[in-house]
Order: sequence, then structure tokens, then C-alpha cells
Amino acid sequence: MSPSSSENTVVPMDGKWHVDPSNPMNMVRYLEAWYPPGISETDMLWGGNTAKLVRLEDGTVLKYVWDRDDRRAKNCLEVEHSILSALGDHERIVKYLGKHEHGLRFQLAANGDVRRYLSSHDASESPEHLRRKWARQAAEALAFVHDKGVIHSDIHPNNFLLDEHLDILLCDFAGSLFGTLDGGAMESVRFFLPRDPLATPDAKSDLFALGSTMFFIMSDHEPYNDLADEEVAARFSRLEYPDVRNYACGRVIEGCWKGEFGSAQEVVEAFSGDFVGGRHDLAETE
Repeated sequence: MSPSSSENTVVPMDGKWHVDPSNPMNMVRYLEAWYPPGISETDMLWGGNTAKLVRLEDGTVLKYVWDRDDRRAKNCLEVEHSILSALGDHERIVKYLGKHEHGLRFQLAANGDVRRYLSSHDASESPEHLRRKWARQAAEALAFVHDKGVIHSDIHPNNFLLDEHLDILLCDFAGSLFGTLDGGAMESVRFFLPRDPLATPDAKSDLFALGSTMFFIMSDHEPYNDLADEEVAARFSRLEYPDVRNYACGRVIEGCWKGEFGSAQEVVEAFSGDFVGGRHDLAETE
């Protein structure tokens, strides 16, 4: 079943499950918008399939499940709580402030996520040196969580936030893997390492998605953004990737796609020219 949503679909407003008119393979139902006490639509920062982010009176951010009957979504928040508690504070991870009676609290990232920032600012406001910094910091964030035993499972531009200094903060661990915890997330097509869809995400799949994220950072669009999903999946399965020769960090991006890095830490080292994994030609110097 799909998440309980009808934002883009006309379904009876009876709270019951119905076949999605736009996709007969999905089931949807109409739910009245719900906000925690003291919160209104004007406080909304972002809304996904299962959770919403709102600004609280004290300036912090609340992440809550908008379908209060969705047990899987609630479990995902518990997974996120456990993972963030285990990770602790780190300069490349969104600052977690603990549980709230209606969800999880976070420190506000002043400049939103990378995708929205790039789409709402002129290209001249995001020069190459800034984008290179973001790409390196994204790798640093992934290296940290991998070192702690966490597989993110949904690396993409929306999940990299920007603080007041325009530094990267990785967020959204609700779908991640950590020990016996599994939030069940999977990357979208342009960030998906070709593999059995039932295979468990791992460090290699995170690294592939990191390559596509860095491509977005450098180009302002996802890989093969002009092609249908089916064609993108087919090209990736044939190991055919966009030409990145003219992009900063192009060699690192290609290395992530082609599996030429053994770890996210090696990607970090490639940015400083310290990569010693047998591919010195991948090094990106400032």
C-alpha cells in the first residue's frame, strides 16, 4: 500500500482506502490535515509521504507523523530516534534535540536543504568553490555515519541541509539501517545502485547515491533528468552514466558510480588528494 495520501489524487473523503485513480497499483485514502496543538499550516516547513516538519514557537523543528494510525511511520520515527541517539552530536549531522510528545525535535537548519537552496538562488550565489565544499562535506557526513555502523539508505539532495554558514548537515534517518533496526527506505531511480530491489542497502549503495547527489550539487539537476525513469534504470544497469568530464569533482562522482571507492572515507580523502586506494587520478584538489 502507498502512504495515506490524496494530495494529488481525487478520492472519496470518507477516510477509507481506495484504488488510486492515477495508479491502480496503489491504495490511497483521504485524511484531514492534522497539526499538533498550537501548530497551524503557517508553521509548515516541509511535508513528505509519512511525516511533516513544522516550526515550533521556540524556533526548533518538530517532525511528526501526520497519519496517527500509521504504525509503520511511527516505528520509523523510533528508528530515527535510536540512530540519532547513537550517533550523538557531529558537525555534519542535523542536531537532534530529543523526543517531543508528538514526534522528534531538531535544531532548525537556517538555509533549508540543498535542492531547495539551489532552486531558489541564482547560480552566481553558489559558486564552484561552495559546491565543492558541499560535495566534500556530504562525503564527510556519510563517512561518519558509516563508521558508526549506520547505512542511510536514502542519500539525495533533499536530505542534506544547510546551516547558517552554508555547511552541510545530513538528516532523515527514519528509513536507515543500524544493527537490527531497519527503517525500510530505498533510493529513488537516479540515486539507485543497480541491484536486486529486495537486496538490503549497504555502503556501496550509499556511495552510488552520493555520486548522484554530488552530480546534482555540481549541475543543478539529477542524472539524466530529461529521461524517463525506466530509461535511466536501463542505462545505469548497463553502467552508462552522464558525462561528468566538465564538472568539478567529476572524477570523484564517476568513481562513486563505478564503485571505485572502498568507503566514504576514501571519497573524503580524494578531495584532499590523499586517496591511496590505487586510484590517485581520482584526487580532487582545491
